[in-house]
Amino acid sequence: MPIIFDRNVCCDLNETIKREWLVTNGLGGYAAGTVAGVLTRLQHGLLVVAPPEVSTPQLLLAKIDEEVLFDERTYYLGTNEYRDGTLNPAGFVHLETFRLEEGFPVFTYHLGGLKGIMLEKRIWMPYGQNTTCIQYRVLRTANDEGFVYKKVGLQPTYGSLRYQEFAHNAPHALTLTLLPFATHRPHTTALQHDEQRQFSIQVRCAEDFIDADAMGTKAAITGCTLHMQDEATETFPYHILALAHQDSHATFLPAGIWYWNFLRRHEASAGSPATDDLYLPGVLRATLWPGEDAALTLIVTTEKLPSHYRSLEKLRRSYPQNVERQRRIFSHALEPERYFGEGGEAVHAQQLRVLPLLTTPDPVTGGEEYLRQLLQAANRFLIRPHYPRPEHIDNQPFLMGQTERISLLLSNYYQMTPTTRDMLIALPGLLLVTGRNDDAQTVLRTLFRLFRGGLLPDRFPPSDHRLSDDDYSNADAGLWFFYALDAYLRASRNWSLLEEFYHRLADCIECYTRGTSNGIYLDPDDGLLIASQPGKALTWMNALVDGIPVTPRAGKPVEINALWYHALSLMHEWSQRIGQHGQLRHNAFFYKHGRLLERCRASFEQRFWHTNGGYLYDVVDGPSGNDASIRPNQLFAFAFRYPVLNPSFHQRILDVVTEHLLTPYGLRTLSPHDQAYRSRLEQTPDEHARTLHQGSTWIWLLEPYITTLLTTHRNSVSHNSSQNDPLCQEYLWRKGLQMLEPTKELFSQGLLGMNAGIFDGDSPHRPSRHSHFQASATGTAALLRCYEMLSHIRTAYPEYALTY
Repeated sequence: MPIIFDRNVCCDLNETIKREWLVTNGLGGYAAGTVAGVLTRLQHGLLVVAPPEVSTPQLLLAKIDEEVLFDERTYYLGTNEYRDGTLNPAGFVHLETFRLEEGFPVFTYHLGGLKGIMLEKRIWMPYGQNTTCIQYRVLRTANDEGFVYKKVGLQPTYGSLRYQEFAHNAPHALTLTLLPFATHRPHTTALQHDEQRQFSIQVRCAEDFIDADAMGTKAAITGCTLHMQDEATETFPYHILALAHQDSHATFLPAGIWYWNFLRRHEASAGSPATDDLYLPGVLRATLWPGEDAALTLIVTTEKLPSHYRSLEKLRRSYPQNVERQRRIFSHALEPERYFGEGGEAVHAQQLRVLPLLTTPDPVTGGEEYLRQLLQAANRFLIRPHYPRPEHIDNQPFLMGQTERISLLLSNYYQMTPTTRDMLIALPGLLLVTGRNDDAQTVLRTLFRLFRGGLLPDRFPPSDHRLSDDDYSNADAGLWFFYALDAYLRASRNWSLLEEFYHRLADCIECYTRGTSNGIYLDPDDGLLIASQPGKALTWMNALVDGIPVTPRAGKPVEINALWYHALSLMHEWSQRIGQHGQLRHNAFFYKHGRLLERCRASFEQRFWHTNGGYLYDVVDGPSGNDASIRPNQLFAFAFRYPVLNPSFHQRILDVVTEHLLTPYGLRTLSPHDQAYRSRLEQTPDEHARTLHQGSTWIWLLEPYITTLLTTHRNSVSHNSSQNDPLCQEYLWRKGLQMLEPTKELFSQGLLGMNAGIFDGDSPHRPSRHSHFQASATGTAALLRCYEMLSHIRTAYPEYALTY
């Protein structure tokens, strides 16, 4: 079932203004807004594009306001909020229903009384194009059944009326006027009109884009091409075009008017510049009436008019094709994967199965819808942009004339930054669980080029950015690469990629061992990694206020050393594998990694175990000694395939983490009993940064928690015959699924179809309102990974599974 809101919700501004929708195009571009139609964030807009030559996504078309003349009355469907708090117009009152259809927003407006009409608006972005389509069509009501124009022969008629006469005299015909509000600015920066920013408007008609032979079904095409002239900013033209039936009398009337002081209430609450000026190039007007032929579609694009939009018939197929593409995401993820085993035989990988959600009226349907929403949410983080081809393997510098298609994962909406650490953490969940092994390989190859001194940069660089040492301000992204590569290799069995990467990975281990930049080196006394650089936060807890780390964690962080042990273990395994296949001339790597492993494991337990507390120190050998703060980072000591900590410690640590950190939406980053704990995520940037890792709840931490829960339970029965008891396995997957079920409600709140990923530490655990954290790649990936683990447990004993 799609996400649907009826009139009771749609007419309540307090409800609709806080619910947002998002459509993406697979290139890093998107369209977004609120159900109410008010733009509440600077990032909201109908066309935001991310061209490779521009480092920041550009917002081009902010919104469209609609005016409808029907039955001698004008209805204003748009809703705008201005600096003084005024709402004008307040068109949300006409919204009858809103729904997300496979992720695409559909608005239905009720115009007139009982014998009135419904006007439907759909928004979608064709995949792989910097284009947004907004389609309007009149729906028949219960009182006009059968009263719709139908084609009869070569000259369509309705009774004695010709088509044109029908269109303008039908009782349910209306005149639709569209006001497209344009801009050209970075998607995070408000624009105020000044004389240096001027738009050039070129009026367009059908002859500018389409020759007569290509028309197919006759259509009226009108609109304009816009190009902002701004000496301080590189800009490019884009088109606003309306396609409608030839008898709709579609016209474009130039205006060239600036509208000032639109309020963005989220920026206002954060104390940031919150007023935006928008430009009205002109108005589009057309007559609509019931029937598919009479729909009007507005195309906003930076590209030449695509060939498949050269007729109304092809345009009509665009929306169903994109809906079907969304549906295939679900079916593709449930298809069994095949690969060739060691002996060349075909092997089936474990298959993802739907798990029943007991909190829904129909557990099977509810479970299917939850998985469908997770998979579609995951798809919105994957982008495949064109990117300048690197001159050589170290990506320095770029050749601007050549491009290649790469795959990346965005970290958050609306931050729109491919953060390296987040990409690698999210890769198994977003790409491997969903069966996108080719994209996973492309991401790994893309990042592999960026290794320097054993490290990876903090984020994937924009095309115009030359990487420097300052971009490598983390201690763990390179180690997370080992984790992601291992997950890919086990999913794909593409061992040739390991052979290709092996020597660079061995160099990475060597760099960590002898020491690299930012004070990262191996302590010769205990074989543990140190990461300590004044003024820098080198772990995932890297928030800054005025350039100063909020949670510096200098010393030997617990998860960094768990990652280090895991990377060493993988290299030990991979060295053995490659050696067996004759790829290594000697076993020096194998024996060296083995010695480092033994030293690290022995020291880890001795140094990190907090005897009095019954858990692990968060950091040892820090500036103030050992840090006994209760944080979730200790879970990584046994959440990886090669856990560094003895299983005998698992239950005690799990009990402490459960007591202090577990919430319905993930784990807190700090115990509420700690004096440094901050319970609420404030909206101002500095206060938000101070709370991010000092008490806020993160969904992505559910993955190491549930992994630990499952492994701890298995370890506790490892010497008992009940280990493989189907009822025991039933208990495990049900307990794990019970922890995921609260996240289902998140899909119908905030950014619809997504989850925010970060919440208040205290109940009721409100999601972050900061525009950068409205949807989380790592959070979505964690939910999918957990779902996959639980699905595999249930699949192992299908004949014993309970009904639900």
